[in-house]
Amino acid sequence: MYLPATFTALGQLRDRGELAVERGYAVTPALREQLGEDDEEQLSYAALQLAAEASLRLLVTDRGAPRRRVVIAADVPAVPDLAGEMVEGGLDQLLG
Repeated sequence: MYLPATFTALGQLRDRGELAVERGYAVTPALREQLGEDDEEQLSYAALQLAAEASLRLLVTDRGAPRRRVVIAADVPAVPDLAGEMVEGGLDQLLG
């Protein structure tokens, strides 16, 4: 799971031990279908890129943060997707 963030969010994670995230990105069947790709490394890179782009959008609202993209990689157990099926690693857009 890749979580877009800012340096401000990293500071909050350090200080509070928690991270407020609206959206996360991971390799899911939907991402596989969309990209037509079976290579796990390529799919993981695509999910990482989506999170990096989302990090840029976060910088628009966090004007005090340094102008650097931040992506946090997190290992998560399987979670149900929007259709109720279990998806290993999470959703391409968790909570989004």
